[in-house]
Amino acid sequence: MKLALSPLQQGIVNFLQSNETWLRPLLTERIFDGVDVQAEGDKLANPAVTYPDYYKQDFHSVDGGYLNKDAAITYDPITKQILVPNETFLRDETAAAIPADAKTVLDLGCGTGTATRAIASRLTSAQVTGVDLSPYMVFAAQLKAKSLSNISFIHANAEILPFDDNSFDAITASLLFHETPLHAALNIIKEARRVLKPNGKFVVFDGAQGDALAKLGGNISSSLFLEPYADQFLSSNILDLMREAGFSKVESRPLLMIYEIRTATK
Repeated sequence: MKLALSPLQQGIVNFLQSNETWLRPLLTERIFDGVDVQAEGDKLANPAVTYPDYYKQDFHSVDGGYLNKDAAITYDPITKQILVPNETFLRDETAAAIPADAKTVLDLGCGTGTATRAIASRLTSAQVTGVDLSPYMVFAAQLKAKSLSNISFIHANAEILPFDDNSFDAITASLLFHETPLHAALNIIKEARRVLKPNGKFVVFDGAQGDALAKLGGNISSSLFLEPYADQFLSSNILDLMREAGFSKVESRPLLMIYEIRTATK
């Protein structure tokens, strides 16, 4: 069952809908001009993939959430404005946490591939694979990564990864877990451990948890743009889920007080 929008969220939706004519060019990058994102995403969608109920929820006040092609074409322009101090800094900090000698890297919940591209640009000798549950996000990611030869994207559910055990040197997840319920987050972390090689590293970038400042930032974001699972995320601890999944050397590095980079080893 979808969550009802608050009056503030509904007001934002109404504003966007009533001003779509002049807003859409501002929220859509030129790379999508003349491209039928709906059709292209539908073509690459894996028919074996089933969507869990939690994913059918609206996200960020977009009707249908990430299963709406509009989520893919508007995600980056909005994200660039929301992330502070800037998105490039945060993506680079996450990429820098990956071992420099990693040859195979998997990016979970890759979205439009911004973090994936940062990893591939830093680790030029590594093969980097992005996975996302939205075929429209996967298409957008492919379109934006055409200049990089060491990167690929797959439509798949991170809870049921289509890879063998011990396949990757490192696995990352950026801004994923605040958008999943806790049971799904634990399943994803367990799958990450399964496909990691022994001594492989798991790197997670997301909002901070636990303290008052983190909760304030999370609650502001949730009140403006529908984040169905923000409360679960803010009241939980990703580090505990990593330990429950069997990871060792579980650590967290605060980043600008409102983010954390968590790392763990298989």
